[in-house]
Amino acid sequence: MRIHLVGAFLLVAHVAFADDLHLSVHGNLDRDMLRSRVASELNVVVLIADTTCDLPCLDVTVDAGRATVVYAPKTGASRERTIELGSDAAQWPLVVALLAGNVARDEAADVLAQLPEPTPGIDPAPEVGPPPGEATPPPDAAPAIASGEGPGAGTSAPELAPTPPPDDDRPWSLFGIGFVPVLGTDSVHVGKIRHLVSLDVLVGISGGSSIVTASGIVDIERGPVAGVQLAGITALAPDVAGVQIGGVVALTKHLAGIQVGGIASVAERADGIQVGGVAAVARRADIQVGGVATVSRDSSATLQLAGVAAVAHGNSHLQAGGVASVSRDADLQFAGVVNVARRLRGVQIAPINVAGRNEGVQIGVINVGGGARSTSFGLINIVPGGRYDIEGAVDSNNMETVLFRHGGAGWHNVYGIGAHPVPDSSEDVWMYGLGFGPSFELGRTMRLDVEAIGWEVSHGFRHSDDISILAQLRASLAYGFGPVAVVVGAAINSYISNDQESPLILERRAPGAMDTMSNDVTVETWPSAFVGVRF
Repeated sequence: MRIHLVGAFLLVAHVAFADDLHLSVHGNLDRDMLRSRVASELNVVVLIADTTCDLPCLDVTVDAGRATVVYAPKTGASRERTIELGSDAAQWPLVVALLAGNVARDEAADVLAQLPEPTPGIDPAPEVGPPPGEATPPPDAAPAIASGEGPGAGTSAPELAPTPPPDDDRPWSLFGIGFVPVLGTDSVHVGKIRHLVSLDVLVGISGGSSIVTASGIVDIERGPVAGVQLAGITALAPDVAGVQIGGVVALTKHLAGIQVGGIASVAERADGIQVGGVAAVARRADIQVGGVATVSRDSSATLQLAGVAAVAHGNSHLQAGGVASVSRDADLQFAGVVNVARRLRGVQIAPINVAGRNEGVQIGVINVGGGARSTSFGLINIVPGGRYDIEGAVDSNNMETVLFRHGGAGWHNVYGIGAHPVPDSSEDVWMYGLGFGPSFELGRTMRLDVEAIGWEVSHGFRHSDDISILAQLRASLAYGFGPVAVVVGAAINSYISNDQESPLILERRAPGAMDTMSNDVTVETWPSAFVGVRF
């Protein structure tokens, strides 16, 4: 029984799309709008051809204000016609759709005869006959509009008033009821009748639905759905202006509402909400929610939420992926593991953030972002084209430090080691720390760095379990001489420890005095100045 159901589904799917027209568009023209116009004009399902254009094929080329339409049927010779489009680009899809209908139907009357009359008060260009000895052009040749050549060159084309697409001429019925195609009220007119309400036990195919269409297994609409479409396994329609629900897959070309697929929701353009138990896929999407993945293939995505991965090949305004978020241009990205963007213009938040060009802010553990002006907050920030320098310095309290800085021009990380010899003791002070802070360029040769650094302090070769932390706020001014810079600066130091015998406490404690935060924790604060060399 299962094999028969699969065979029935493949058969009805073939019947539903046997006469589809393939549309290939070249040039500055909205493909989706033209597809809708041509579909209404010719009353057929129109598919956008991304690579090869299968027959029957309608090839449209727009160049320099001129449209050329070539129609290649399944059998017979191709037909071609070219017209000038005029100055109002908003009317181009309408004009091209009318021309496409004219060429596809092979009508003799020129398509421009269907366009509105010129605005009153504008004199038409004078008619000029052909020069002596030249043949008169054929009567069905398309007249030039706003042409850059010949009589009337440079004049504007008349404005075209918006015209609604022609009504669908498919027959209409109040109810459609059936078991499988042919065994129902539509009889042999499968896929040619529109319904207000359509109900099919197993597989249903109709020409469109206005309120509700539902099928137990597969529901295929060859015309627009303007209400609710339900199917136990697969719901399929060219345009949905409402709700489309498929137990396994929901598939449409243009969504203007809500699409829900138990496993996958697929749309060419989703101007609404896509929800897929596993994946939500669209060429262009507003809101996508996928249990595993959300994919916007060619254009922008406004909001993507995915359990594992959110992927946008164009712009993404907000992406959240349980594991990864990937986008060409990103405004805001969240991910449990990694964010990847070719260009970041907003914020990335994840343990690992990667941006080919960082014009925003990265917040994570490891950040990779190109551009010297990038801003990254993390433990490791890798900035191709950014700053990398090493500094050795000694301060007024005989504390010696070696610091390594890296990051962008405006924000950087700093890692360091330090030492403080203690006279008459075998337990010199050793410390290691990390910090961050902003940088300010003061001309070509001077730079001001402000840094907050936390140091873990040890005494001699032992690393005790006592609290032993040095908090330091530093400001350093570097003056460069080629690859070398002289550094001067000042710092405020606060040492926090419960080791009352630490040299950093004993050196600053007056005899018999003690500065305590609690019974066993001491805080000592002092200023210092330092000088050094930076490479």
